[in-house]
Amino acid sequence: MIGVSYGDFNMQANGVTVTATDVYSAPTNSIQADELAERDGALIVQQKFQKKAFKVEGLIRKATQQELEQTLDAFKLAMSKKNQGFDVAYAGGIRRYLASVQNNIISSRGITSVGFSIEFLSPDGMGWDLESTSLITSASNTTSNTTVSLSVGGSYKADPYIKVTVGAVTGGTSKTITLSNAATLRSIAVTRTWVAGDVLEVDTLKGLVLVNGAAHDFTGQLLSFEPGDGGLGYLDDFTTRSITITSSYTRRWL
Repeated sequence: MIGVSYGDFNMQANGVTVTATDVYSAPTNSIQADELAERDGALIVQQKFQKKAFKVEGLIRKATQQELEQTLDAFKLAMSKKNQGFDVAYAGGIRRYLASVQNNIISSRGITSVGFSIEFLSPDGMGWDLESTSLITSASNTTSNTTVSLSVGGSYKADPYIKVTVGAVTGGTSKTITLSNAATLRSIAVTRTWVAGDVLEVDTLKGLVLVNGAAHDFTGQLLSFEPGDGGLGYLDDFTTRSITITSSYTRRWL
């Protein structure tokens, strides 16, 4: 029996049994393709994964009618909660889908058993690991331009948390630190007067750029990385520097 829960409600215990689900299906990939002028075919302009609806079917069985009705009420209450983690056992771990119930059908009612069919809606459609994973453990650097290797797991892009700690610096007045995706060249830059002990944090998932814990202006775009091997580019215009880069992310799955 595969473990399934919604929020803190175990859907495989106390007489509740999940018998089928299509949660494993990937969300729809919406592709924008523009026709080519005076040529056959089309050009892919944009691809975006859409929200995902998935179903869960099962049974509730109890020893008496009263117990069944009490369990059914508790079941409906649990399913009425919004934006809960739908957790399913997978590959020796747990995949979590943020979801809400948009349709809850109770059918095939008997004296001591009922069937149910629930339709969930997941806004991003992705399965998430419960814990974050290190992307860059600790990379020290004393050069103005370097690329740090990384490898993204999962089957969907990583929106990482990146931390740059300035250990020592000369010529840091009104200068810029630029971080980039080495494959796509997409970059984000922060300009200020840098001193030893400064900490730059870029939290792509939350859309935050912080320096010493406070929000800071930036130019460019927040970074993301496709699954597989890649690199994080670092560039500055200091005279000398000693910096350390760390990064983490949460693996996501189609």
